[in-house]
Amino acid sequence: MADSNPPPINSEPMDAGAAKTPELFPLSRLIDSVAAESNRRFTARSTGQPFGPLTPFPKLTEQWGGCISDGLHIVLGGSGVGKTALGLQLAGECSCPCLYITCEMTPGELLRRTTARVTKTYLGKFKDGTLTGRTVADLAGKAAEQCPRLVIADATQVYARPEWIKQAAETIKAGNDHLLIVVDSLHSWAESAGAESQDYELISAACRELRTLAANLECPIIAISERNRASFAKGASKDKVGAGAGSRKIEYGSESVLSLERDDDQGPSPTGDQAVTLQFAKNRNGAAGREIKLIFEGGFQRYREA
Repeated sequence: MADSNPPPINSEPMDAGAAKTPELFPLSRLIDSVAAESNRRFTARSTGQPFGPLTPFPKLTEQWGGCISDGLHIVLGGSGVGKTALGLQLAGECSCPCLYITCEMTPGELLRRTTARVTKTYLGKFKDGTLTGRTVADLAGKAAEQCPRLVIADATQVYARPEWIKQAAETIKAGNDHLLIVVDSLHSWAESAGAESQDYELISAACRELRTLAANLECPIIAISERNRASFAKGASKDKVGAGAGSRKIEYGSESVLSLERDDDQGPSPTGDQAVTLQFAKNRNGAAGREIKLIFEGGFQRYREA
């Protein structure tokens, strides 16, 4: 007959000098922490406070379970679809501090794009010579006022080591309940590590590092990723899990996978606005397969729900 009172499990290492081992959790050991998290969310909801980073898109926030949950999230899309614009908008309007790690565009370019979105100034005007330096400074000042907790890390020339990201994130979060990190892009960040490995190993290792960072910092990390070429083929499956370029680990180790696609059957409007579909190919905090219709205002580098 089975013992109804199994012996307690000792999860402490047998040797203090031994390598770390997985910790064992009987269900009874998990009750207090799960209840505490539920109580935190209940209190936040009762007082009208967010219980995590938010998004400027109510339907997206709802599908994410009320906030952007802790863990790694992937935004997939082809070139020119507006991945950086979406990442910047989420970063600037998440209602908490955000560390935006740019591995491709310069911080100055990101400021111009943020300023275009916040002030509704056409992005092209920042480069065609029609605006004076004083005017640009005034407009950029308004953008900085609207996004006071957005900090850009320039990783275009040097590798942002995971340990450095952790230290920077902790500094930025100080005194705040929540934090968001955006990595733009996953592939460029992985390649800048300088390791002599194939793409699969590089991307897989980068995903592991980001998942570990998210767990240690107890925050969400959004990584922007290119889609692989096969997913663009005519007749390709609408299931975008496995569509990330370089490694299937991009999707299978993440909390959610969001595929960003232009609705080519609906061409740009007379003002240049483009219909875009944001689909949850994977969602551990909601239903997979859900689609959110967005409008991308390319001239202003901003999205809005359709």
